[in-house]
Amino acid sequence: MKASIVSLSLGCLVAGTASFGQDLQSALPRAPVPAPTGSPTQASRGGVPAASPFAGQGIGAASSEKADPKVFPASSVLPTPTPPDQLKPATIALPNDAIEPWLLTKNAGPFMVLARTFRGPEAERYALALAIELKRDYGLPAYILRTKDFPNRSNIRNVPPTADAFMAKARLTDPEKTRTYDEAAVLVGNEQTLDASEKLLQKVRKIKPVCLNEMPSIFNWRSGLTTALRTTNPFVATQNLFPGRGKRDKLISQMNAGPRSIYNCPGRYTLQVAEFGGRSVFNPDQKAIGVFGNEWLRKSPLVTAADDAEKLADMLAKDPDVQRTGCQPYIYHDRTTSKVMMGAFNDPSDPIAPKLRDTLLKVAVPLASKHKGMVIAPANQLTDLEDPNVPIKVSQAK
Repeated sequence: MKASIVSLSLGCLVAGTASFGQDLQSALPRAPVPAPTGSPTQASRGGVPAASPFAGQGIGAASSEKADPKVFPASSVLPTPTPPDQLKPATIALPNDAIEPWLLTKNAGPFMVLARTFRGPEAERYALALAIELKRDYGLPAYILRTKDFPNRSNIRNVPPTADAFMAKARLTDPEKTRTYDEAAVLVGNEQTLDASEKLLQKVRKIKPVCLNEMPSIFNWRSGLTTALRTTNPFVATQNLFPGRGKRDKLISQMNAGPRSIYNCPGRYTLQVAEFGGRSVFNPDQKAIGVFGNEWLRKSPLVTAADDAEKLADMLAKDPDVQRTGCQPYIYHDRTTSKVMMGAFNDPSDPIAPKLRDTLLKVAVPLASKHKGMVIAPANQLTDLEDPNVPIKVSQAK
């Protein structure tokens, strides 16, 4: 059995089991707590002392609601799950419809409810049966998310840990496309806020789909969708879940206000060729930092890092060989470094990128010989400026 779908399926087993006993336990009358010798007289409702600040507030008081016969007290042991090899086959005619139209994409959500996770050889067909019933009988938008489609949870290539802005759904290639997986989850809802997903959760938990009564389950005491959980669409980029909450770093914005700013790069990808910063020192004895003194700090290359990056960008822009590539230099400054980048590309496999790198390698030695300290080392791959893990993107957040 493969790794569970993030916290979705774990939530069903762990949080669902815990909340099952806790939520339903609250509906049971609580036995009076015997009063110790010499203690104040106990109130008849739940044994709360009359002088207790919680008296009359429902804490420790008996519930007037009818007790659920399937409730298990917190101190009791839940029934033993049915062994998988003893499960009987489903008595429902499972659908044979194509599952692709039901698969979750970026267009759903972003806030949703995990209704149920299925495991086993028939997981996809079980999930399809539930999704069809939720949409047909309850008018709920239902989707299916398989383990092999989940970002960063199935060791699948080309599926990032946090979905990129351009990613709309899972894109699988062989050999991953032909692998077999035995887990599928049913997600519900197209909610835009957390509050809306909370209301949907309460609605979903009250639903008792007919199809579930005819499917095998190792937890035979559970009924309906009482273990449903709130979740988010994993294909929606993290930074888009709460748009507008990021704050632009005003200092870095001011530092990158020049004409060669990386913010002016029209492409998504660029090639980093140099980085200027301060020195790194391994100093296990923190008290010895004073031995360097202020004079040592004044001579740090960090003092001239920004100017050095600007000078290098100017030199590259004027170099005849670099000019023939048609690529322009860009600069990015932050609090610790200044980076010089070349070119603007919209495709990571743009054929101009390797030609640019070869040209830069050719001019690297003459440039270093003519201008001391101006060393360039083109990266082996392009920098994705829209990657959420790249600080350049973060500094641009509004």
